[in-house]
Amino acid sequence: MKNNLLFALMLIVHFSYSQETKISKNELLKAFKETIVQTKKGKIETDSNPWFTENTNEIYYKNDTIVLKNAKSFKRDYCKIINWNFYKKNAFVIGDADYCNEPPTRKVTKPKDWVNLKVHYVENNLIMELFNENKMIDKFKVILLEKKESEYEKNDFDYILKIIRLTK
Repeated sequence: MKNNLLFALMLIVHFSYSQETKISKNELLKAFKETIVQTKKGKIETDSNPWFTENTNEIYYKNDTIVLKNAKSFKRDYCKIINWNFYKKNAFVIGDADYCNEPPTRKVTKPKDWVNLKVHYVENNLIMELFNENKMIDKFKVILLEKKESEYEKNDFDYILKIIRLTK
């Protein structure tokens, strides 16, 4: 009886911890760093290999849950897009683009689009804080970071990042 109780307790503990995989700060920053494509030293390209998400009807700014993808291999079946273009593992430029109208357009990068990223833990949750000119502009809880083998590039990986907005 004692062994059965111990076994049942071990199963409960195992399944309660296995349902949520904890994402480490280092794993997240490494994913951002791996996707940086900056071809010239001293020059920041604000449209290189972005992490992107849908922005139809301004949903990037309205929705709590956001899914960002980094790869060219992911299908973009929407017109308006927000890009996070990393130039350092903890810094990126936000881009706002429309790919369905001719010609495709992207808003000009302004000082408010340059973001510094602070990643830390709060109560065992991985939190991303976005800063512009030393002022926090947004805050997200990281829910998922998925690394998938690229459909088009052999020995390359693509990422999916799911975050929940904590600021309104």
